[in-house]
This record gives sequence, structure tokens and C-alpha cells, in this order.
Amino acid sequence: MKIKMKLIIVAAVLLIITTTAFSIFLSFELSMTAKGMSDTFLSDMAAAQTQTVDSYVDNVTSRFEAIKSLSSIKTFLTGTYGKDSKEYNAAKSTLDALVAGDSSAVTAAVVYDGDKNVLLASGSDKSSAVGICDTSAKDNTPVIFSSDDSKGNYKVSIKSSENKNSLGIVFSSDALGRIIQQSKGYIIVVDADGNIAGGNSAYGGRYGSTDKAPNDQYQPYEQGVSMATAEPQKYMDNNTISFVAASANNWKVVSYQQESQATAYASQTSAAVTGISVAVLVVCLVVAIILIVSVTKPFYKIQETLMRISRGDHEARVDIVAKNEYGEIARVFNDIVDDIIVSESRYRTIIEMSDNIIFEWNMQNNEVTFSNNFNKKFSYRAPSDHFADSFLLKCKVHPEDSERYKSDLEKLSKGENFKHNEYRIKNIYGDYIWVLIRTQSILDQNDQPVKIVGVIVDIDRSKKNENVLTARASFDALTQVYNRETIETVINNEIELIAARKVEFAILFIDIDDFKFYNDQYSHATGDQVLKFTATTIKNAVGDKGSVGRYGGDEFIVCIKEADSNDPALIAEQILNTLKEGFDSDSGDRLTVNVSIGISIIRDNTKRVEEIIGQADDAMYKIKKSGKSNFGFLDTSIQS
Repeated sequence: MKIKMKLIIVAAVLLIITTTAFSIFLSFELSMTAKGMSDTFLSDMAAAQTQTVDSYVDNVTSRFEAIKSLSSIKTFLTGTYGKDSKEYNAAKSTLDALVAGDSSAVTAAVVYDGDKNVLLASGSDKSSAVGICDTSAKDNTPVIFSSDDSKGNYKVSIKSSENKNSLGIVFSSDALGRIIQQSKGYIIVVDADGNIAGGNSAYGGRYGSTDKAPNDQYQPYEQGVSMATAEPQKYMDNNTISFVAASANNWKVVSYQQESQATAYASQTSAAVTGISVAVLVVCLVVAIILIVSVTKPFYKIQETLMRISRGDHEARVDIVAKNEYGEIARVFNDIVDDIIVSESRYRTIIEMSDNIIFEWNMQNNEVTFSNNFNKKFSYRAPSDHFADSFLLKCKVHPEDSERYKSDLEKLSKGENFKHNEYRIKNIYGDYIWVLIRTQSILDQNDQPVKIVGVIVDIDRSKKNENVLTARASFDALTQVYNRETIETVINNEIELIAARKVEFAILFIDIDDFKFYNDQYSHATGDQVLKFTATTIKNAVGDKGSVGRYGGDEFIVCIKEADSNDPALIAEQILNTLKEGFDSDSGDRLTVNVSIGISIIRDNTKRVEEIIGQADDAMYKIKKSGKSNFGFLDTSIQS
């Protein structure tokens, strides 16, 4: 995934998480605030309406006291007067005038005697007032009662006993109703006896003295709430929030509201906040994407330039000229590219001027590349740069070096360098030439190979010169057989291998009989010819069955491998017979050569080289003493 996409995803996730958390927090705070505001509103409303109710009750009570104190009313209440008496007529006229002049407040009046007989009644509502004032009204305490008119109005009655008679007046509570209906909320007004005057109810209508409000509104009062404190008390029931406040006249006001209504504003506001948050989120995300694209654009320019350079466009450079960090990075990047191009050009020039072949093995894409001078040395043309097609795997290695090369190549793939280094590989002309391969592994932070850099050096001439020098150091210059040191080394190797091969080997100690005669009778040159003829005869007789060396002067040593199958006696006999045939010397004479041969058979590796050669030498001296020109073993002599 590209860096730009990763940054966009990270920005989107952070914005979504932040916006969601903010919306949840704000919604919670709004909900709590809305509930607190609702509680405050309901509590304040209950307290305020309680004052209104107190004012109304006090007004009704004072008006009742004023009417009762009128002289005609007071006189009628304190005595016993018939219907035709002036006291009766005066009291009735007063009450009729009162009802007629203030019908909006006083709707009826009635006077009872001590036996609850109606002595006087006045007003349009006097039929319903008869009995109401007696049964519902309390002394000097306003009481709510239902009206039987078609409008369903409710009334307030007050009664007061004076001596034998009692005065009861019915007041209209329309004024109280209008105040309640104007209230910004739902309330219920309850008198001291528990009668409901009604209220601004979500259920509508008014409630009479025997009615109860719906359970969810009236329950706090109905359950007998203690109103010991003047502060409104909160109650929760059936998802309804209620506040109950008591007045000085022991009337109560219940303000209530559904909990869902209390949080409705918060819900609406939360929805608006969520919508605004989503809009802000989209805007922020768009801004973040624009910023990310603008911030990462220079990196893609650098990436594009790198790809162009990798495809061979060495003139490609980053064209950012901004006077900020990107501009500085671009300038440094271009300087580095310039240095790399110069270094690469110098590197390629050096390689082209050198006879050495440079190769690189990229372990990450498993591709192998060679320097251009490879084609001057080898004829192989790889179909691709893949390792499976590379010269490293397909080159023709000399059979004697093949296993060693394969082993080193396998180790190279694991990060190890070439161990043996020198191999014979077929060149462009079909000849095997000696090459030296050196490698260096480039490892990553986990010590795993990521690249192998190597050089192939043509060492054929120096190697052949070395072989010549080695041959000169190992062979006798005159006879071209091994010298003394080399034949001893050969014998020592056979001693070390005897246990592994589990076969015996034989040592032949050969001495030319009367060699001094050739030097004295003819010349030293003829003596050298005798030595060469003897060495050639011994080599031909031995062949690939062993090794031949000049031990010193006119003495030769032969090491026969696997003496149980390569009979040393037959070889010795062949040497003797061929030498007796002779050769034509440079002096013009045909000369024959006689030798004495001592044979020692070696069956274990407990003896040293000197001891083994000494045993064969002892066998040879026995032949010398017994007549020469023969061969014999260490313990017995066998005549040919």
C-alpha cells in the first residue's frame, strides 16, 4: 500500500474517531443539560404557581370575610328571622345585588340554620349551591367542587358559622383557571382537601372535586407526599418528571412533564450536532486528502526520477525548486545522483580497461550480470539474466575441478565466499584455462546475503608457469623422473593411505652395476645417456602402476601401488631384460646396462619412509654380493 493511501486512511480513522467521540460527548452533555433545565423549569414553575394560588386563595378568603361583615348579612346570621322580615329582605337584597354585580366572581350564596335548613339562597347557581356549601365547604377554608353546568366549570366554596346560622358563598374559579392555562407547562392545582381544580394538562379538560388526575401526573400527591419543606420536591414515575410545591394555605401545585419531552430538545440538537459533525468530518477529510496529496507529491517525483535513472536515463533529475525542505532534499538528491553517475562511469571505465571480468549476483531478484569484457573471454550467451541461465551455472568446468566448483557455488548461494578460487574453465576457443574467482558477499541487517560481487581473473599463463616451476622442482632435470624429495613424498602418501585402501605396496631399489665404467671408458656424456636410458626403461615398465624417482647418482626408487595385483617381480624382470637389450650411444657403440634390484613389500603404516627405503636397499646389496644383475626380496633372492 502506498504511503499516500496509508496517510489518508490514518487521517480518516483519526477524524472519524475524534468526531464520533465529540458527538457522543456533546449529545450526552446536551441530554444532561436538557434534563437539568427541565427540572429547573418545572421546579420554578411549581413555586411560581404556588404563589399565584396563594394569592387567589387569600383574595377569595378576604372577599368572603368582607361579605360576611356586611351589616345586613351579619344581622341575619346572628338572629332568627322569617322570610317576610325586613332583616331577611335586607340580607337577600344584599346577596342578590352582590351576585348580580360580581357574577364573574360570586355565583351563589346561601344561609343555613343550625339544622342545615336553607334560610336564604341567591344567585343563578343557587340550586347547586344548596347543599354544596353544607356538604363540601369548610369553615373559612376555600374548597373546590364541581359544577353541574354544561360547560363543566369548577367552583370554590367557603362557609362560616355565626351563632345559629351559617353563610356559604360559591366563587367562580375562572380567574384561577385562566392563570393556570397561561402557564408555560403542565400543572395541576389541588386544594387542601385533595380536590383538583384542574390544570394546563396534556390530557386537556378540567377535573372535578371527586375526580383524580391521570395517574402519571397526580401520583406524587396521591401517594401522600410529605411537604415538610418549602422547596418543590421532585418525583419520577412512569417516565414522568413531577415537582410538587405546597402553598401557605396547604394547597398544592404539581408541575410535570414526560421525560421524553425533557430530552426532545437534546435529541433534536444531537441530531443537528451529528449532521454538523458529519459535514465537518467530510470537509476535514477533503482538506486532509488535499494536504496529504500535496505533501507526498514531491516524494513521487523523486520515485519517478529514480525509476527513470534505473531504466538508463542518466540525465533524469528531480525538478523541485521550492524553497523548503523538499527543495533542499531535491538539491541534495540531484547532487548524490550526479556523484553516483560519475562514480559509475569511472567504475565502468576501469572495468572496460581491465582484463578482469566483474559480475554481480542479486539475491533478491536472483539475477546475474557480467561486465562487457566477458564476451572477449567466453563464448556463452545467456538467454536471460536469471541465475538459472547464467554463466556461473552453465560454464564448462574441467572434470577434475567440477565437483569442487559446484560445492563452492552452492556455498556462495548461502552467503559464503568461494573457497578454492582456482578452476579450469573452457574459454571462447574451446580450451580449458585457469581462472581465479574471488567473491564478496553483501549482507543485510539479518546477516542474510542480498548481493554477491565477484571478479574472474585469467591466471592461465601464471598458473602454467607455476606448473613448470613446480615440475622443475619435483623432477630430476637429467632423467625427467621424480627427484629424491618428491619420491619420498609419494612413498609417505602411500604409507598414510595404506590403512584406508587396505592393500600393500612395494618399493624397488635399483642400482646400476659398474656405472663408473661408462664414465671412465667413454665419457660423462655417455654416462648421462646411460642414466637417461635406465630411467626411461624403468618408467615404461612401471607405467601407471606406480611412480619412479632418481634417488641419487645411479640409484633409482620405484613405488608400486597395490602390490598384490601389480607383481613387483614381473616389473623387475621386465626392467632387467629391457636394459640388457641396450641402446646406441652417441659414441657409436651399442651399450647394455645391468642393474641390481632390491624389493621390499609394505603391509602396514608403522614404518617410516627412511626405514622402508633402507629395507629395499638391504635387499639390493644382497643381490650385489651374490653376483649382481638380478632382483631379490628383503629376505630371499630370486634368480632371473
